[in-house]
Amino acid sequence: MAGLGPRPAKGYRVVLLGSVAVGKTALATQFACGSFPEQCEPSVEELFSKVIEVNAAPALLEIVDTVGAEHLVTLKDLYIKNSDGFVVLYSVCSEASFEAVRPLRERMGRLRGPKAVPLVLVGTKADLDAQRQVLTAQGRALAREWRCPFLEVTAKSKLMVDQVFTQVVREMEALAPPEEEVPAIPTNAQDTWPSERFIG
Repeated sequence: MAGLGPRPAKGYRVVLLGSVAVGKTALATQFACGSFPEQCEPSVEELFSKVIEVNAAPALLEIVDTVGAEHLVTLKDLYIKNSDGFVVLYSVCSEASFEAVRPLRERMGRLRGPKAVPLVLVGTKADLDAQRQVLTAQGRALAREWRCPFLEVTAKSKLMVDQVFTQVVREMEALAPPEEEVPAIPTNAQDTWPSERFIG
């Protein structure tokens, strides 16, 4: 049928992690729905999905927007253990939210083991310069320490929003174990069959 794009060969679950009110829901809504929610009611979780193209191949993203409340640690731990990639967020207007991402990253290391974790560090509300408490250089330095990509975004105007998810897919693909190659069938395979074998 005309108009149907290629079916995604890959699917990923991406979890948004960060303190309350750093803009997780706004980021996910702007990316998946193309709209900016003026008000966000806290919830246990929200699920979004969208197909994007990365490296000329479609990928289906299931985005889990987790609540920042610490009393839901068990649920958050399940997502950390069972998801493919992560977007760790803080607000550039809140030094406390920036300090909160470090123990969050340490928790991810404990739950996921010594292997590298596909993640992107994101500073939100980058348009609110007058209220800024966290310098861009601080976010960049932390990302260098974690060896992960770093972006500052503005969900309201969609500045760098798409790049966040493109980058996390690239991280997941870069850190994925190599796929096992299927042995090639010899060109003379038919000649090697027993002579008495036939299909009738």
